[in-house]
Amino acid sequence: MGKSCCVTDCKNRFNKESDLSFYRLPKAKEKRSKWIAAIRRNNWNPGSETWICSCHFVSGKKSDDPLHPDYVPSLFSFTSKTDRTRAVKNLERYQRFREVSVKRFVSANTSKELAATALMNLYQSSTLKKEVQMVEIQGTEVQTVEVQGTEVQTVEVQGTEVQTDETHSDIASLHEQIKSLNSECQSLREKVHELESELKLHVLDPSQFDDSKIKFFTGLPSLQTFMLLFSSVSSVVPVTTKHSLKPTQELLLTLMKLRLNLSEEFLGHLFRIHQSTVSRILRRWIHVRGAFNSLK
Repeated sequence: MGKSCCVTDCKNRFNKESDLSFYRLPKAKEKRSKWIAAIRRNNWNPGSETWICSCHFVSGKKSDDPLHPDYVPSLFSFTSKTDRTRAVKNLERYQRFREVSVKRFVSANTSKELAATALMNLYQSSTLKKEVQMVEIQGTEVQTVEVQGTEVQTVEVQGTEVQTDETHSDIASLHEQIKSLNSECQSLREKVHELESELKLHVLDPSQFDDSKIKFFTGLPSLQTFMLLFSSVSSVVPVTTKHSLKPTQELLLTLMKLRLNLSEEFLGHLFRIHQSTVSRILRRWIHVRGAFNSLK
């Protein structure tokens, strides 16, 4: 039986001459559930040979990265123009994030290679100087002089002292190069910290949302309603000295969990925090869960 797309209103079928790709629904339970929910077919229990075509992914192919917009298909006949535009912008944002990550990785490895090269040059220079000294010593002139009836052989080692001075000078120069490299590495580390700080600014924050986004992620009708709810419940949330997120972001995370039933791992990716931190936030806000029951 040929492959055909399982999405309602999609007539695409596998054709060798077509550029379309077809993907089986994932076997992993959590990811499979998200795909099924996204496709929105009533009373549907797909089998192991159920396929979806690449038309339903923003980039034209699926992704195994939970942060990628195409981790779950999102383009369907019922997808609004606003949601389609948002999906494209999310893809662009993800690609910029990947470019920054790659540049940071390349910079860090370039610094390591420069340091390794400097150390290798130091070793080779030291070895070469020693070999030159041995050759000069072996080629020196041996003179015999008589001291009070005793013959004494003396060896003239010409240029040895000068050669040793040059070797010390080269080593000192290499030490200066290593210091310079260490300084450059420190500068790169500081730039990495700056980039990480900039990335944190792109963490989900309700202040950046319009009313439509607030409604989608939380079920609340507007940002103003969200802030009123925060004012009402923030006083009863247990106080903690360690905050990875702002209190309004913690409320947003909790509402997204209740509204969309997202996994703690995925919420951690969205908010740039560890899964254990997500768990602690949810436990702390569970005391005011009664205020959210209407959103389920």
